[in-house]
Amino acid sequence: MRLILIYSKRYGSLIAARSKLALGVGLGIGLSLYPSPASANGGSALLWTGLIHLVVGNLVIAYLEAGLLSWWFGTPRGRSLLVLVAANYASAWAGALLLVNRLSQYSGLTIENIRTWLAIATLLAFLITLIVEYPFVWLLLRQHKRPVQTALKATLLIHGLSYLLLFGWYSFNSQTSLISQMQVMPAAQLQPRPAYTLHYLSPDGAQALRLTSGETEPVAIDRAAFDALSPEPQSRFGPVPKLAAHTDWDYYTHVFSAGGLLGINRATQARQHFALETPFAVWAISHATHLPDDWLVFQLDRDQICLLHPASQRIALIARGKDPVVTLSDPAESVKRP
Repeated sequence: MRLILIYSKRYGSLIAARSKLALGVGLGIGLSLYPSPASANGGSALLWTGLIHLVVGNLVIAYLEAGLLSWWFGTPRGRSLLVLVAANYASAWAGALLLVNRLSQYSGLTIENIRTWLAIATLLAFLITLIVEYPFVWLLLRQHKRPVQTALKATLLIHGLSYLLLFGWYSFNSQTSLISQMQVMPAAQLQPRPAYTLHYLSPDGAQALRLTSGETEPVAIDRAAFDALSPEPQSRFGPVPKLAAHTDWDYYTHVFSAGGLLGINRATQARQHFALETPFAVWAISHATHLPDDWLVFQLDRDQICLLHPASQRIALIARGKDPVVTLSDPAESVKRP
């Protein structure tokens, strides 16, 4: 007994130290390789959700799937766990690289079609899981009668259940108020008063453009004229500058897409929050301007310039470009309103 106690004290601390080291290495690899944007501060809930899924979540899912596979199909529990751990990491990286790093970066995705894309991406993520993990399940069931059909059935059953858990996990930590609380309208149907003029750069930054509300096509302007509108470097995030003289609302944009656009009413302390951060669309709101009657113009993601009216819950894509600067066509109108 004494030898056992000495052995436990001597090697127990060594095993614990090595376990902590392995966990630290795993977290370090995950943080350095996970294909999502990161920042120097704490990060958003969805960022940590993805990291937890990659580093720890795959192990938990594999454990549950191995238990189901062993229970329903009689596979060895230990071997099933090892194989399904590899399967889960393979499918997680395949989905991240194909959907997050490739398809989600398609320039044709806008606020006008993002709902459709999110539904398609969710379905594609499930199909990728089935395709990538099927060979691993077949490997465990290859000795069964009709292994191809049995492996297909097992893959659909166990991954159908585990995917529901993942869907709930990511849905709980996503932000979709920018589309769930807003009705996307054609730009022609949103015409704030007084009229405004939008100055911005083309998506590649090569050309300066001007668009007056009510018009459908922008006109090119001299780049020096555009630069003269903002002699000081324009802040992308923080308090939103106002062209509205009479309003109780203050708006703020946040560096993280989950922070989005926050509105606070000084008189009533009411709050508004609009953001879009999901596994397949991480779109920050920046370069915002507060117009009379509490309209807002801002840049969404890399090159979508949007017009938003929180009171009527409407939003429109008004231009494709970046670094928007807004002026009132008649600046005196901002101070005439009651």
